[in-house]
Amino acid sequence: MPKAARDKLGSKGKIDIPTFDPDDVILVSKEGAALYDERVENDYDEALVLNMMFEIDGVPQGVIEPLSGRRNAETGKVEIIVGRRRTKAAREANRRLKKKGMEPIRLPVWIKRANDQRALSMLISENEHRLDDTPMNKAKKAQRYIDMGRDEKEVAILFGVSESTVKNLLRLLDAPAAVKNAVDAGKITTSDAYKLAREEPEEAKKKLGELLEKAPRTPGKKRSKNAKKARAIVSGGKKPKKPNMFETDAKTDAKADAKAEKKLENAVAEAIAAWIEATWNDKGDWAGAPAEIPKLIRSGEWRKHRAAAEDDAAE
Repeated sequence: MPKAARDKLGSKGKIDIPTFDPDDVILVSKEGAALYDERVENDYDEALVLNMMFEIDGVPQGVIEPLSGRRNAETGKVEIIVGRRRTKAAREANRRLKKKGMEPIRLPVWIKRANDQRALSMLISENEHRLDDTPMNKAKKAQRYIDMGRDEKEVAILFGVSESTVKNLLRLLDAPAAVKNAVDAGKITTSDAYKLAREEPEEAKKKLGELLEKAPRTPGKKRSKNAKKARAIVSGGKKPKKPNMFETDAKTDAKADAKAEKKLENAVAEAIAAWIEATWNDKGDWAGAPAEIPKLIRSGEWRKHRAAAEDDAAE
């Protein structure tokens, strides 16, 4: 950007951000090294790959937030300090883009002069001081994007979630204020909020009150101790739909058929086993080779043996 343009914007300085081929930068994978993070062993994030490949006006949006890196004085290569997931996702995105004959994605990397201590402090700080977006803020942004003429499938790619999750997010916008405030404060789970958003306002507020009283949740912590109780409250103790008599009859008949079939299979197996045992003995005087057994079974030889055995038993 020209200096005149920077001055007009009130800029106090500038930082050059070079871009790199994702395959040319180094992800430190040696355990014990200053920049080692065990997450480097993870595979690429599919949702992030799709996000980078998402085309706005026919051009993939690529990597939005610059990475941080340093130049290794011994090798001259750029080592990534912050941005391992983005690097791996960009590599995979480029593999797919090249197959489609499209321009590859480049990594914007701020190059820092950083010794091991400073680089590690940057790695920790960048990852540990992020503030998660609230469910309601996500819902509002999703709706604004749709209002611009886009669709839920595109929103799902941008957020890295499923389309059904986007639909649930949008439902939150119609939930009572008490539900919105509770989910943003972490007093109820997002899943609980999705379900309450489907209820009529009065019913939603009633169930919310029960959740807060009987299955409280500490913000930022799992509610494993009260999870079962919370599910019962949100579902309202609804019993499974009672099947009609035709459904009941069909299921009963199916069970009876399966039971009869199993009983028949067992009887046949026992009869064949008895026939083989009686026909093939230690003396080896059975007329035929073991390979002939399947053919004889299909011809019904075992049935004759079973009938004879039943006659003997009757006498």
